[in-house]
Amino acid sequence: MRGVGSPAVLEYRRSLAVQRVVEGYSTQAVADFLGVDSSNVRRWLASYRRHGGHGLVAQPIPGRSPKLNSTQEKIVLRWLTDSPTEYGFPTDLWSTPRLGRLIEQEFGIHFHHHYLSSWLRRRGYTPQRPRRMPHEQDCDVIARWLAKDWPRIKMKAHRHSACLLFMDESGLLMTPLLRRSWALRGHPSESKYKARPREKVSVAAALWLPPHRDRLHLAYQTLVNGYFNSVKIAEFLDGAVQGLPGPVIVIWDGGTMHKGDPIRTLMEESKGRLTIELLPAYTPELMPVEFLWRWLKYGRLCNFAPWDARQLNTAILRELEESRDNEGLLSSFFHQSDLPLSRALLT
Repeated sequence: MRGVGSPAVLEYRRSLAVQRVVEGYSTQAVADFLGVDSSNVRRWLASYRRHGGHGLVAQPIPGRSPKLNSTQEKIVLRWLTDSPTEYGFPTDLWSTPRLGRLIEQEFGIHFHHHYLSSWLRRRGYTPQRPRRMPHEQDCDVIARWLAKDWPRIKMKAHRHSACLLFMDESGLLMTPLLRRSWALRGHPSESKYKARPREKVSVAAALWLPPHRDRLHLAYQTLVNGYFNSVKIAEFLDGAVQGLPGPVIVIWDGGTMHKGDPIRTLMEESKGRLTIELLPAYTPELMPVEFLWRWLKYGRLCNFAPWDARQLNTAILRELEESRDNEGLLSSFFHQSDLPLSRALLT
C-alpha cells in the first residue's frame, strides 16, 4: 500500500530506509523506525538494486478529473461578473444554489452547493455585500468634477489662503443599529429600545482644513427632536465664517437645507468671504463627513439603546468631543473617501 505523504516525502522515506539497510541495520529495525511494514522496506531495497535511485521515485497519484474543463470554468466565472437577472433570476443575488442550477442547465453537470462554495473560494471568490449604487448617480459627471472642479477648488483655496470646509448632516434614531455580540448559541441577547413616541437627534458636522493645511478640525452641533433646515444650517455656517480666519470655501451636497434665502443672505453678508461649491449628485463617497457618520453609528454607538433622545444626544456629544483631538481618526475619514487629497497634508 502506498504510504501517506507527498511524492517528495515518500521518496525521502524510501531513500532513508535503503541507506539504513546499507549501513547494517536490519529491515525490521528500519521498518520499526519509519513506522512501516518490513515488506515495504524489502520492496524498496529490491527496487533500488534493480533500478538504482530511479527505483525509489514516488509517482504522483492522478486525482479525479475536474467536472468542468478550462473553457467551461471560464464561462462560469464570467457569469459572476454579470447580473443574475440576465439569466432569469428575480434578484441581483449570486448564491451557490443559483450558480449550481445554472451550471446544470448549461452543461448538465451537477455541483453540490457546499462543494461549489469551496470551489469558488479556491479561485478567489467570496460572498460579499454589494455596494449600493443609486440609479441617479452619473459616473461621467463625477469623473468631470474630480478632473476639473476639484483641482479648481483646491487652486482657489490656495490662491486666496482660504479654509476648506466639508459639511454634512445626519440623524440618529432611538432604534439601535445592531451588530453581532457574543452569546450562548440559540440564545441571542435582547436589545430593548423606546419605540414610541418617535424621537431622534439630528447632527451637523464640518471637517475643515486651515489655509496652511497643517491640521484637521471638527465642528459639530446637535438638535434634540429637531432637524436642520436652511435656517439652522445658515446659523451653524455663520458661526464657522465668523470664527475661521480668512475666506471659507464650503463643499457640500445639493440638499434642500443647503438652499434658500437664509443661505443666500449669509453669502451676501459675508462680503465675499464665503464661497459654496456643490458635490455631484448622489456621491456620499466623496464626502469625508459621511465616514464620520459611519464611525459614529456603526462603530461607537452600535447596540446602544438609549432611554430617550437626551441620553442619545449626550452619547453623541461625548463621542464627537473625544474625536476632535484625534488627528489620525479625522484623517482616516478623508483617506476612506474617494476625494483625492495629498496624504502629506493629512499625516
